[in-house]
Amino acid sequence: MIDNSLALCQGDDKSHSWFSYDIDDIEYAKGVCSQCEVKLQCFANALENDFMGVNAGISEFEFMMETWKEAKTENESNWTRSSQVLQRILRKTL
Repeated sequence: MIDNSLALCQGDDKSHSWFSYDIDDIEYAKGVCSQCEVKLQCFANALENDFMGVNAGISEFEFMMETWKEAKTENESNWTRSSQVLQRILRKTL
């Protein structure tokens, strides 16, 4: 759980930016996130609650691209959240 009082996105005048698909809004949100003290908690919260928008300085698109893998069979999931993949993404947030 994130302490909302510490999250820079809370109460930001451009709070819509975290859920926008406009590149300027996304870059704005990522810039604010880069200065935030609760990125780790934000990242964990995003994993638990379906990664949407910008979380911990990572956009939804970037998260999807990092976790996508080619399917080897018709029945295999195309998404991976292995520890190695998540650690690589987490390093980008810190």
